[in-house]
Amino acid sequence: MVCAIFFVSAQTAGAQQTEQPLWLQMDRGVALFDEGRLGDALKIFRDVVQRDSSFGNAHMWIGHILAAEGEYEAAVKKYEDALRPGCSFFPGSERVEAYYSLAEISLILGDLDGSRTYLDKVLDLGREEQLPPSRRSAMIRKFIEEGPDKTLELYRLKDKAVRRAYQMYGELELREGRYEEALEHLLLSIMTSLSLVIDNRMHNDPEYVFIQDDLNPGVRRFYTENTARLVVESRRYGDIDEYFTSVGLFRQLFLLGMALLGIDEPEKAQDIWLIVTDNREAGIWFEFAQRQISGPDMKLLSAALQYR
Repeated sequence: MVCAIFFVSAQTAGAQQTEQPLWLQMDRGVALFDEGRLGDALKIFRDVVQRDSSFGNAHMWIGHILAAEGEYEAAVKKYEDALRPGCSFFPGSERVEAYYSLAEISLILGDLDGSRTYLDKVLDLGREEQLPPSRRSAMIRKFIEEGPDKTLELYRLKDKAVRRAYQMYGELELREGRYEEALEHLLLSIMTSLSLVIDNRMHNDPEYVFIQDDLNPGVRRFYTENTARLVVESRRYGDIDEYFTSVGLFRQLFLLGMALLGIDEPEKAQDIWLIVTDNREAGIWFEFAQRQISGPDMKLLSAALQYR
């Protein structure tokens, strides 16, 4: 009897010693997910939920796996589990990611209103440095009148947590033919990305300046040269090039041009597409931009929206 008790006690002690902290299990599960080992990651996240059902991150990552497998309804249920009262996220900012995921699934399923509702949640939770409406309107006017160079000289946006929400809003509005609203949201997204890159360049090189070509109103008014240079030169830095890829910068620039075309600004749209064609590595967006420069056509929009 003493031996049996000792054996059981030893087993219990061993289990306690080998049981990992939840955060360590989560890190391991995320690493497996990134490696494409979805089944192994799923086991870990389910174990975390079994140990602590209030761990919102674990529910969310189960949702990510189900979404990756095309099980959208089941994924939605897990995202909703993650967001239910009593669940916590670590860090708290991760809650925004669950709403992003719900917005993306709604878009896949054709529920545009649902996607917009979830994006509203993202903005409510994640927005930190919102431009006042008057400055936002002034920024849009400045871009339409004088282009991205002057706009970036005057405005720097840093609210990166909601950048993707602006991008998704812009795409929704392009689908619906609401080109003015699409232009506004795509510009907010692109301005945020390029503002962050300018800050990165200035941090690493105290002598870096964004405006290198003078903005001479006697020659022209819509300036893109400094923005084009920023994109080309910044791609030489591996981390910035990866960032441009991760946010789909060339896709966004192409769609921004389509929004300009939609509000009857074909020449300015072509100037934006020229930023894309300065980068052959832009792939399909290089090809799309070349086609539009040759002859702008709104019919290309529906095809472009199918590509990521």
